Amino acid sequence: MSLGTSTPDDWEAALVAALLGADRSPAPAEFETVAGALPREEPGMALLTRVAVAGIHHLAGSGFPPDAFTPAPPCQAKGRPCPPDAAARLGLLLAAGTEARGRVKEWCEIAAERGMRAPPWLLPALAPYRREWDETIDAVAGEELDWLETACSARGTEAAAPAPDDAEASPAERYAAFAAFRRRDPEGARAELEAGFRAEKAEMRERLVHILEIGLSEADAPFLETCLDDRAGGVRAAARSLLPRLTRSLLAFRMAARVRTALVIESRRTLLGGTKHGLVVTLLEESPTLARDGIEPNAYERRRGGVRASLLESIVAAAPLHAFAEHPPRLWIELALRSEWPNQIVDGLLTAARRERDLDWVRTMATVLAEAIAGRLSGIKPGDDIHEIWARAVRSLPDAEWEATVTRHFGGGEIDTILTLLRQTPSSLSGAFTAALLDWLASVTRTSPSDRKDLASAYLLTRLAERAWPADDHAASAAAILARLPDEAEDNLRRQIEAFAETLALRATIRREFA
Repeated sequence: MSLGTSTPDDWEAALVAALLGADRSPAPAEFETVAGALPREEPGMALLTRVAVAGIHHLAGSGFPPDAFTPAPPCQAKGRPCPPDAAARLGLLLAAGTEARGRVKEWCEIAAERGMRAPPWLLPALAPYRREWDETIDAVAGEELDWLETACSARGTEAAAPAPDDAEASPAERYAAFAAFRRRDPEGARAELEAGFRAEKAEMRERLVHILEIGLSEADAPFLETCLDDRAGGVRAAARSLLPRLTRSLLAFRMAARVRTALVIESRRTLLGGTKHGLVVTLLEESPTLARDGIEPNAYERRRGGVRASLLESIVAAAPLHAFAEHPPRLWIELALRSEWPNQIVDGLLTAARRERDLDWVRTMATVLAEAIAGRLSGIKPGDDIHEIWARAVRSLPDAEWEATVTRHFGGGEIDTILTLLRQTPSSLSGAFTAALLDWLASVTRTSPSDRKDLASAYLLTRLAERAWPADDHAASAAAILARLPDEAEDNLRRQIEAFAETLALRATIRREFA
């Protein structure tokens, strides 16, 4: 195959083309004989071909054996090419470095969603992100990156050769193989793990226990119980992170017994024939058995003197919800709010409800705490901690319910309450909620200076810009908020709104360029 004529400045010409832009510098005619013709419809590929030809001429006569120049099999890429504007945008984002990391990931997610692939000439710049976002990058460039790694390996064909049968797999390979085994056959994987578990090193034992989260079931409880006595602290911690999710395990029953000792609802008849309830709280002492189950205060709690209150919260949080089945959730929550330890007990109950994904408990907690905050429950004066717990309870609801709750507060709620809710924002906001959020922001920025100061002090706009729905009309609304900001608005708020509008506009543009 003819490589065409070559001149000493082929490399310099290709470098100039790369710096000016591949589409601005047509390939010289003498390169038309390479592989039949250059792919003129893709200037980037044409430029890469010129560089490859220059490289072959440079290596000619350098002593490499003939088989070193054997071309690798062609790469069979999946997906459609992305539009030219989207490809150019990815190049700009990658050139921006760490400042545009979030946008690079968003670009790849949009491309994957639409079944498109990243432009080939940007693969080397995209490759480092694969370590962080493997699934996302693989969806848009996985086959091409694998091909490049094989074709460019310094070990040549030896790198692609299968390992000998007696070669020991690396820890990463063993980890991946066991995870795949666990997905296929949870019972068989656990049995295999039990058989050789004690022979593994501590770090590998810890990683293997964490894999049991895949397909976790009550059948795993006996093995995890034995891990509580492992000599490695990481293994014990891994088992403690999984066992509370198994509500019929021995650990769960121990925690249920402890919480029934710590919290007792006493009921008595009143003179009018009703029933009055009271919560009796007994703080437990530290003990080796509690420590074995992971219930022990940290150094900060020891210094500030809240050891027993911390133990109470941990016990409630680790207890299964069936330990509270004797009374309805609302009674437990109301009595906890009236107790001497409201923050610890209510926070622990919320942790347990979130772990078991019990929406009835979560909805009840959000409702009761909202009533307490509004002053509709007698004898309860909630502080900032209860506001934070309430916001976490609302965030534990499905996204649509969270958005509905916050939207209701947009209509007349206190700005402090709204900001507390917005600190618990879901990762992605709907178009309807984004429109309501922008309306609220426009209202706040045109009202009292104190509200504007509270908004600026919250530093929430960067997070909201990352999660708002990136439509063109939303970007226009954000720009209008900036344009109508009063002259007396402080510079801190102006900078935040400016960044908010720019981020939303860029995200809308990226999405539009894929159209």
